[in-house]
Amino acid sequence: MRCCCKTPRQRADQPHVYFSQERAPCPVCGESREARVVLVGDAVERLWHCPECGPLRERLSGDAEAYVEAFLERGRPSNQDQHLFKHTTATCAQCLALVPAQVVFRQGRVYLDKTCPTCGPSGALVSEDAGYYVKAYSFARAGSQPLAVARSASRGCPEDCGLCTDHEQHTCLPVVEITDHCDLACPVCMVDNRQTFHLAPEAFARIVDSLVAAEGQLESLALSGGEPTCHPDLLEIIDRADRPEIGRIVLLTNGLRLAQDRQLARALKQRGVYVSLQLDGFTAETYQRLRGRDLLSQKEAALAVLEELAIPTQLIFVAARGVNEDQLGAVVELLLSKPHILSLNVQPLSLMGRGGRRFDADPLDRLTIPGVLRAVEQQSGGKLRADDFFPLPCPHPHCVALTFMLRLEDGDYLPLARFAQVERYGGLLRNSATLPALPEIEQAFKEISYDLLAREDEIPRVGEIRAAMRQALKVMFPERPLDHHEAIRAGERLVKSVFVHHYMDPHNFDLERLRKCCHHYPRPDGLLVPMCSFNHFHRNAPDAREAGSRPGSAGRARTTNPARRPGQESG
Repeated sequence: MRCCCKTPRQRADQPHVYFSQERAPCPVCGESREARVVLVGDAVERLWHCPECGPLRERLSGDAEAYVEAFLERGRPSNQDQHLFKHTTATCAQCLALVPAQVVFRQGRVYLDKTCPTCGPSGALVSEDAGYYVKAYSFARAGSQPLAVARSASRGCPEDCGLCTDHEQHTCLPVVEITDHCDLACPVCMVDNRQTFHLAPEAFARIVDSLVAAEGQLESLALSGGEPTCHPDLLEIIDRADRPEIGRIVLLTNGLRLAQDRQLARALKQRGVYVSLQLDGFTAETYQRLRGRDLLSQKEAALAVLEELAIPTQLIFVAARGVNEDQLGAVVELLLSKPHILSLNVQPLSLMGRGGRRFDADPLDRLTIPGVLRAVEQQSGGKLRADDFFPLPCPHPHCVALTFMLRLEDGDYLPLARFAQVERYGGLLRNSATLPALPEIEQAFKEISYDLLAREDEIPRVGEIRAAMRQALKVMFPERPLDHHEAIRAGERLVKSVFVHHYMDPHNFDLERLRKCCHHYPRPDGLLVPMCSFNHFHRNAPDAREAGSRPGSAGRARTTNPARRPGQESG
């Protein structure tokens, strides 16, 4: 069997594994600076980029295994009601200044404690399970370098976003905001839709050119907004993205126009567009709380159109404490029951943007990734368990939990973790809604198939699993080579996925996570800005759309968005 054709220009892995972040004195000038802790072979090093002294490094240990074990040991359960785990850099929830923060465990939960010199102390819950939080560090893997970067590191993270030479991960998912017009005004909206611009197709084409230059090939390119179906030239923009280097085009939409515009839906189908549908639940009250009005009938109509036309679909479920977490089982059931629905992305509510910063939610008692996993296990009738999920090494392991499920011949789906040691196969832990036909996937599937032969007595339904694995290998890796589009799409009806992705907001922002972000907003000037950096420091700056913007100096309020100055409402 032959694998798909290789990327014409291969991305190289980083020369180290980015493990954690801390503040430490610069060894030259002595000023306290942000530093990365990285694993380099058997060694552990601290890397700085001091604005005055330039790049510097210092060896911390010659035994990386012992260093990691000691780090993880600090997070083991203890008899203390509270203990300090580590330090990091966070943001003041009021003025967005970067501030030192303590990562503290209290009664099995993880909190950020921080004090802003201007606004005072604050805190936030970042994980409902300290054990999961600590274990995630063991999934750290080397990131991949982009083929090209826009900026050299000079002032330090997040001052140099663009991407800069110190960023730890390439662009896995570029999200292009093609408009700030929207037909909703959601109480939880992460952006500030000012109804002022539509991205010109020519500017969009420049963005695609810069993405191809930086990445070579892209698995997916997402179109967002605003509401992208409000763009008057949507189909022209889609056509300009129809390039051999782009595996699939994904439209992120609330579905309102699709529910009533069959002509548009057919045009999307003809162009092979995938739809990522915002679907937050199955009650009128849910939509009233999260989206500002009852949208249940429109969501049902959009689902019907997508099913009728068999448009490949991902569901986006924003999960909020006390609002819709009781409907997670139902959305999992919908995923498993419809062949055209390929993936589910659950996003714990992020208190960010025009709506999110004013939404009535307690940052000290919120839904986080472990809470979603528990709810899914309790509500799915055994179809998914919390231990079916793994922290995703790309981006930072605290950002995403993921499970893949293999389709058996009778139509059931079985999580890969039930019959394979997924953590052994780095290629399976991908930031991808489906498993593409890549060499590392083929190798992993072959090794799992061989392993099943030796474990026939201990794995239920092992014969059906082996048959499904053989079918997957046959379909995804035929004798003939596959082109990029075929390789990306070959296995999408054989494997489904569930992601739990917790985007950061001013309460739970952690600079450690930002350094390895792989969801990026491409700008017309060629800059690629990590999503959580853009949402915090760049959005709605006067030059953000055309030239990109830069946040202010570390240690003072970031006010590139005037709506975020202390004492003012965003909007």
